[in-house]
Amino acid sequence: MKKYLFGTAVTAGILFAGPQAADAAIDDHGSLSYGDSNSSVNDLQEALKEEGHFEGHTGSRFGPKTLQAVKDFQSAEKISSPSGSYYGVAGPSTQSALMDAVDSNSSSNTASSSSSSNSTSIGSHGSLSYGDRNSSVNALQKKLKEHGFFEGATGSRFGPKTLQAVKDFHSETGLSSPSGSYYGVAGPSTQSALMDYDGSSASSSSSNEQVAGVSTGTSSNIVNTAKQYIGTPYVWGGMSPSGFDCSGFINYVYDKHGKSMPRTVASIYSDVTKVSSPSVGDIVFFDTRGGASHAGIYIGNNEFIHAGASTGVTISSMDNSYWEPRYMGAGQI
Repeated sequence: MKKYLFGTAVTAGILFAGPQAADAAIDDHGSLSYGDSNSSVNDLQEALKEEGHFEGHTGSRFGPKTLQAVKDFQSAEKISSPSGSYYGVAGPSTQSALMDAVDSNSSSNTASSSSSSNSTSIGSHGSLSYGDRNSSVNALQKKLKEHGFFEGATGSRFGPKTLQAVKDFHSETGLSSPSGSYYGVAGPSTQSALMDYDGSSASSSSSNEQVAGVSTGTSSNIVNTAKQYIGTPYVWGGMSPSGFDCSGFINYVYDKHGKSMPRTVASIYSDVTKVSSPSVGDIVFFDTRGGASHAGIYIGNNEFIHAGASTGVTISSMDNSYWEPRYMGAGQI
């Protein structure tokens, strides 16, 4: 029987002596869920981090970050979904799948290291897409990181972070869009454009094009910064990556780019320069309980990123049946 990465269920009535083996910390905690605090949670976080689903320092508590990381892994591997009874619970199936992924990643790294050929160019393995593991993925990540689309440690696995980085590059350069068949795939055109990229958008009509108050370059950087916090939980009054409310999220993102604004949505709405239609990086406002009471950052394609009370930081469509009738307008700082 396959031993789970994070331990098997404790057999009732068996008493254990103190840990005597190096792996004792990952034994006997069974399924892991929100609120748990033990050494197995740390192992879970480390494995999720290796697979690109967990960022920051690991610990022994199964909190909001671990919960979101487990959900992301389950969604990516199609183990569970928001409608599933065990969505966010690291049970036997999730632990086994995560162990397989880590083992596969380790094997790939070993094979890559022992290979006699030094194939480190992006194009060495052809088109690259979600789930690929090879040295070309590492070269892709390094190039994306060089141009500001990828953050953190690079590796050999094309995971969620790499997927989002490629999508951001596609959107920035106009190579593809969410409706495109190859959105998020680093094919020959993407690889070539990435090698030649000089920081200008292929879709820009002029290198000097400006929107009121914010340059187009800054606008895309604001969006890229905002997307780094997708999945962060909603916290009333929150203004940090540990938790945001809607205006706290906007304040935090814009402050990263040297732009300050009032704290509340209503005050921001009064302070901005109103525009007839939003451009990337603008703030869009909604009336959810009388007047301007919710806001987000417009990212293009009629979508905005925001901290929703029931979703945390997420991307929503302005055509959504909830948001469309509540839209008030847009503004620029």
